[in-house]
Amino acid sequence: MLIENIQPDTLIIALPHNLYYEILKYCSKYPLKIIKEKPFALNLTQAKLFSDFSRGNNFKIFTVCQKRYTPSYELLKKEMDKSGDKISQIMINYIISSKNPNSNWRSEFLTSGGGVWLDMGYHVVDIINYLLNGEKITINYAKLINSSEGEYNVDDIAFAEFECAGVTIFANISCVGMEKTEDIIAYGRNRIFHANKEGVTIKNKKQKVINFYKSEPISPFIRMYQSFLFDGGEAGFEKNLNNSISIMHVLEQAVKKSNFNRTI
Repeated sequence: MLIENIQPDTLIIALPHNLYYEILKYCSKYPLKIIKEKPFALNLTQAKLFSDFSRGNNFKIFTVCQKRYTPSYELLKKEMDKSGDKISQIMINYIISSKNPNSNWRSEFLTSGGGVWLDMGYHVVDIINYLLNGEKITINYAKLINSSEGEYNVDDIAFAEFECAGVTIFANISCVGMEKTEDIIAYGRNRIFHANKEGVTIKNKKQKVINFYKSEPISPFIRMYQSFLFDGGEAGFEKNLNNSISIMHVLEQAVKKSNFNRTI
């Protein structure tokens, strides 16, 4: 009723993950653009439903996923591509030290859809898509761990090994780390690239620093929306939708490989 009265053209939605389906189903009857928090969906089955909604008449969904727009990660991709160095391995660390991990609705699989793998792993897969130009990603190994059994029934630690474009990628994800660590290391034939919040350091294999590039102090959210506006209109929504579905495919692969017990 509120939508009919106000007739907005855009809605921004941030909800517990299990509530999105009913809201998006209702909103899909109207000519609306939806900007929502990640993950795109609880699982691949729901992702296909949301995709059908978003490809309907004048209804579009944009999923916010800002991490890969971190200025140092954009610098990293630029320098990797510019160097022409063949990358063989990438290590991604995404660790936070939450004082109240998986709290409230995030504590239950039924309301959250998963723990750090769905919430933080979503960013990691998006970063891999970005660095390796959207090439197909496969999961070689995945392990989801609940280190605090009894407090919640979702994972708080995740390890994964990916394969993409001939590159092996290792990811270490946690919300119960001793300290916050967010960085990426890429190993090329002749160079080692390291990106963190300060910038990008490039060394040769003798550990001599070749270059250091300081990152701009700009919010990843600003960069994300700048990119979205540059892509423009329908193309921006379609690109985001395709990327979101791609991420959900990879996340689901890992859940199946991990055999994580969701009933703990």
